[in-house]
Amino acid sequence: MVVFGYKKIAAHKQHTEKVYGNIQFKGKVLKVHRIDRWGIIYGMMCIKLDYTNRNDFYRFDEMSCLKIKNGIVTLPTGFIGNDERYDKRVNAILSAAYIEVNIDNSKQMVFIGSIGNKFSQDYLYYRSSNLIESDLRIYNDCR
Repeated sequence: MVVFGYKKIAAHKQHTEKVYGNIQFKGKVLKVHRIDRWGIIYGMMCIKLDYTNRNDFYRFDEMSCLKIKNGIVTLPTGFIGNDERYDKRVNAILSAAYIEVNIDNSKQMVFIGSIGNKFSQDYLYYRSSNLIESDLRIYNDCR
């Protein structure tokens, strides 16, 4: 089913809430892998958990993905482009040393830099975009 515009945004939001709405975690950012798909750069972040309310979780579908296994989270970051200096969100993702996701069901992702600077986004991002399922295997490079 192809959905456009506001309906597509609403469908993603509903899907995210249903599948990921109760998952909480925080931890140290180990690495952000750059994945080049047809000249567009996407990110896959690896996180060493300090806390989670789900020890194991795996999901990859046409809308979203997330992997939690053996204390490591593999999380899509979306488009990170070729020059992050001009995008506040991308810069925050790439310079994050720590991340907090949906703590106390806040529906926020908080990226914390090495000097304590914070960037919050008021939505949960798990979109698989142009990722493929094998991209979740990046986890093996993060341990």
